[in-house]
Amino acid sequence: MNDMPYNLRVLEAYEDEVAGAAYFDALAQAYPQKSDFFGKCAALERATAEQLVPLLRKYTLMPRTQAALDDQGARAARGDAGGDWRTLLQESSRSYARYVSEFKALEAIGPPDDQAILAALTAHEIRLIEWMQAEAPTG
Repeated sequence: MNDMPYNLRVLEAYEDEVAGAAYFDALAQAYPQKSDFFGKCAALERATAEQLVPLLRKYTLMPRTQAALDDQGARAARGDAGGDWRTLLQESSRSYARYVSEFKALEAIGPPDDQAILAALTAHEIRLIEWMQAEAPTG
């Protein structure tokens, strides 16, 4: 993500949030005992994607179709589902730290008018990690 122009990084962030919502929706189905938790994660991803829409309009960015992004998220979930949900959350909370770094880097290059949206993007990822750590603490 760091080698792409700013506007393409914004587009990728949006697409990742939409696909992320589908990912968590699929995990909610794969782990019915944790469907409320994964549903909450999906809702956060959707809300974050919605916050990015003004930047898509501003930079006239065209994301891939909803169906394509939903399929991407569902495929990722199929690859991650099937094991212990605690382990999944623990591994995810560690690996998602890279998104925090990427989003902070995006903030660093974003114009002043975009800063509130970019800061919300970073904050949502931190919140997601905190939720995962609280749901499945390492022991």
